[in-house]
Amino acid sequence: MKITIDNHDGLGPLDYSEGLAGDHGFMLKRTLNQASTCSMLLDCNALSKAVPAKYGRVVLTSDAGVLLFTGYVALTPEPKLAGAGVGGLVYIYQVSVVSDELLLDQQSVPVTGGSTGMQLSELIQALTLRVDPTGTSFAAGSPTSVVGSFTADAAQSWSTNAGLLAATVLSGYRLLNQQLFVTPIGSTTHMLSDTAGTLNPVEFTITQARSLANDVTVCGESEPQAYVTDVFQGDGTTTTFELTRVPLRVSAVKGRLIADNFGGPGINTILWQVSDPGSHLSITAAGLTVSGGNGTDGVTTLTGIDNVEMGGSLVLTTGGVEVAAGSEGYVGCLYNGSVLLENLFAGFSVTQSAGSTVVVPIVQGAVAGAAVTLLAGHQYSFRLRYACREMQRLLTTYYVAGAAGPQAFGGGLVGAQASLVMEVQDTTGGVNQPTVVMYDGSVTAPPATCILCAVNSPAFTGSVQSVLLEQTGTAWVRSLQTSGSAFTRRIGLATTGADCKLETTGKLVFYATSVPQAGELITLTYRTAGRAVARMFNPASVAAEGTSVLPGVARWIGSVTRPAARSSADCENAALAMLAISTNVEEGWTGRYLAVNPQQTADIWPGDFLAVQSTALSLTANLIVRTVSVTYMSAVPEVLTYTIGFANDWADGVGLKMSDAVPKDTWLPQTALASATSLANLIGLTVSVTGSQIAVSAGVAAPSGGGFEVRRVDWQFGPGNDGTLVLRSPVANFTINREAAVEQYYVRMYDGSTPPNYSRFSNVICASVPL
Repeated sequence: MKITIDNHDGLGPLDYSEGLAGDHGFMLKRTLNQASTCSMLLDCNALSKAVPAKYGRVVLTSDAGVLLFTGYVALTPEPKLAGAGVGGLVYIYQVSVVSDELLLDQQSVPVTGGSTGMQLSELIQALTLRVDPTGTSFAAGSPTSVVGSFTADAAQSWSTNAGLLAATVLSGYRLLNQQLFVTPIGSTTHMLSDTAGTLNPVEFTITQARSLANDVTVCGESEPQAYVTDVFQGDGTTTTFELTRVPLRVSAVKGRLIADNFGGPGINTILWQVSDPGSHLSITAAGLTVSGGNGTDGVTTLTGIDNVEMGGSLVLTTGGVEVAAGSEGYVGCLYNGSVLLENLFAGFSVTQSAGSTVVVPIVQGAVAGAAVTLLAGHQYSFRLRYACREMQRLLTTYYVAGAAGPQAFGGGLVGAQASLVMEVQDTTGGVNQPTVVMYDGSVTAPPATCILCAVNSPAFTGSVQSVLLEQTGTAWVRSLQTSGSAFTRRIGLATTGADCKLETTGKLVFYATSVPQAGELITLTYRTAGRAVARMFNPASVAAEGTSVLPGVARWIGSVTRPAARSSADCENAALAMLAISTNVEEGWTGRYLAVNPQQTADIWPGDFLAVQSTALSLTANLIVRTVSVTYMSAVPEVLTYTIGFANDWADGVGLKMSDAVPKDTWLPQTALASATSLANLIGLTVSVTGSQIAVSAGVAAPSGGGFEVRRVDWQFGPGNDGTLVLRSPVANFTINREAAVEQYYVRMYDGSTPPNYSRFSNVICASVPL
C-alpha cells in the first residue's frame, strides 16, 4: 500500500509508505453516510521525513492502484516513545486522518428555510455549494429520487446533513479525491458463495437482531387536523371575537422561509441563484439594483435556490421597490416551473400603459385584477397573500431495502384550493400609505411547490430593498357586508395595511380603522393541531404466526424519526414501509465477515450488498454493508484485511429510522388497518349563515352509496351512534336548521362501504350569529 502526505511545505506529496510502524499500526474505517477515518503509526525518523503537519493531505492507494482513501491530518500527530537509539530517544507518531469531509465539516452549515419536492442530487449539491462553493466536484449519476421535505440542520456538520439526506432516499454518499459520489443502496453487489469458494464460513457470523412485528403504530409530528370555520356577526363597535378552537400556529423561526435585505457586498448565493448573462444585477446602496435586461423573458433573473411548499398561509413582501420610467419586468413572483410567463403562478408585472409605468397582478400566467400607476422616485411594497387549508402539499416517500429490492411507500401530491390577495403600498420616505388591493380571488388547483423569483428582468430598471417570505399558519378571514359585497380581511400588522390580527390567546382583533359594520358576517377559517399517528398491520403475517395456542399478533409502537412524518397519512405510509421489512425474518440479519484483499477484485464500500449463498447455512440473502474496517500487514504481496459489518433494514434502518419513544400527547388508535381507508377531507366546504339556518356546500359530490354526515360531537361518526347525529345528506348542498345563537357542528364525508369509511378529519362549523 502506498501512503503519500503533502505537508503543504512546497515539497509536494511525499511517500510515507515505509514508515508504518508494526503490523498493527494502521486502521482505515468506512461507515455508511459518515466521514471515513484513518489512523496510523509512522516512524518518521527512519524515513528522514518531517512529522506530518496538521491538515496535511493524505492519499492511500493499494498496490493494484485502487484509491482507498483521501483526506487530511485532523490533529497534530501524537508522539509515542518507541525506545532509545544511538542518537537518543526515538518517537513514533500517531497520525489521525479524516476523509475529505474534514474541510467541509469545519465550516458552517447556513440557516435556510428548507425545501420541498427537490431531487436528492439537487439538494446535496445545494448543501455542498452553500458550505463551500469551491473544492468539491460532483460525480455523474447521482440519484434523482425526490425528497419530500428537507431542512439542513445548522447545528450539525455538513457530513451529518449529507448523510441524513442521502439515507432519506436509501442512498449512500462518499467523498473521495474531492469528488462527491451518491449511489443507491445495493448499487454494487459482491457475490459470496461457499460452494463457489468465495465465502469463508469460518469468518462469517450472522445473528437475528430483532424479532418480527406485524402490527405497528407509528407516531409523527404535530399536524393540522380539524378544518374550523368560525362565523361571527359585527355590530359596528365590537373589535374582538373569541375563536372556538386553538388554531395551529407556526413559530417565527420556522415561519421565516426567505429573508434578504440585500445589504451585503454582493448577492447572497446561499439564498439566490443568479442568471445574469448581461451583468444587469448588482448590490448597491439602494439594494438589489437592476439595470435592464436583454429583452427576453426568463434570462436575467434572481431566483430562490429552494422550492417553496405552497401550503398554509404565506405572505411574500417585496419591499422598497423603485421603478424607473420605461421599465418592463416582473417582481415578487412565484413560478410553477421555469421562470417564464406561462409558468407564473402569481406575481407582479411592471409594464407600460398609455405612457405610464404601471404594475398589474399576474395569476396563473394571465393579467388579473386592477393596475396601479407607479410614480418615479417613489418606493413601494408589493405584497402577495396566499392561503391554502392544506399545510402539507407533498407527502413523504419512505424507502426500505427489502428482500425484493428497494421499495417506496407514500409520496404524491396533496390536492388543494387556495385564496389569493395581491396589493401594493406606497412607502416613500418611510411613511406607509394605505394599501391598494389589486386582486382578491381564489385558485382551484394551486401548484404544490413554486420557485420564488425576486426579479425577472427583460427590461426592468430600478431597485429592490428587501424580500421576505413568511409562513404564518392557516388562518384566513373573509367578510360579507349587508350590501352583499364580499372581500378578504387581511391578517397582519396595521402598518402593512392589514385589517386585523390573530392573537396567541385565541382572539381575532380588528384594528380601529377596520371595525366590522353592523350586520357584517365575518368568516374565519383555520386548522387545529394534533399528533399524527397511524396503526397498520399485515393480515397474512398475523395469520401465519398464529397457532391454536399462541396469538399471531406481534405489536410495535414508536415514532418516525427520519424522514419526518408530517401527517397521519405519512404515518400510514411509514407503517406500511416498516411492515414490508418487519414481517420478514431475513430483514433482521446483522453480523460480520472478514475478507483478505477483496480490493483486488472489487473494493467494498458501505452501502454495497453482500449477496450470500450458503448451502451449509441454508442462507440466501442480500446483506447491506454498514462498516468496513481495513487493516494492513506489511508483506509482499500486500495483505489488506477487511472486516465488514453488515445489517439489514429491519436490524438497523437506513432510510426509515424509528424510535421506541411515544409522545405523551398521542391518542393511540385502538384498531389496526390493513390499508389506508380514509376518504378525502372536505377542503372546499363552505358555509353561509343566516338567522334561521346554516347552508353548507361540501364542494365535492357524494361518494357512491354515501354522503355527508353532520354531528354535534366529533369522533363519533358511524352507524349506531345516533344520539349525536344531526343529519345525513346524500347530496353536497344541504342546510342545518339553527337552534341557538351560538352552535357548532361537525361534518365528514362517508362512502357506501360496510362499515363506511369517513374523511380523516372533520370540518367544524361554529356559528356565533343571532337568531
